[in-house]
Amino acid sequence: MNRMKNIIIFLSALIIEICSTFYIRSVSEANIYGMIFFAFIAPFIGLPFAGYMVESKLWIERIKMAFALAFGYVTGVIIVINLIK
Repeated sequence: MNRMKNIIIFLSALIIEICSTFYIRSVSEANIYGMIFFAFIAPFIGLPFAGYMVESKLWIERIKMAFALAFGYVTGVIIVINLIK
């Protein structure tokens, strides 16, 4: 189950990173519907890793989750950079 949590955390961070980029683009283009959509879904996307971090009892689990978050964010950045070019 611990591996599944890390996969969920990774995917959640990946999606948050991509959505935050689209949110910033919506703001820069003054796209009100895009801003509302991404502002609304952001808290729901973050629920998995927020819940897992709070329920975790050991620091080693939290550190593994932090690595899953980091790799998710970095992967999201790499995907966005390649989509923009």
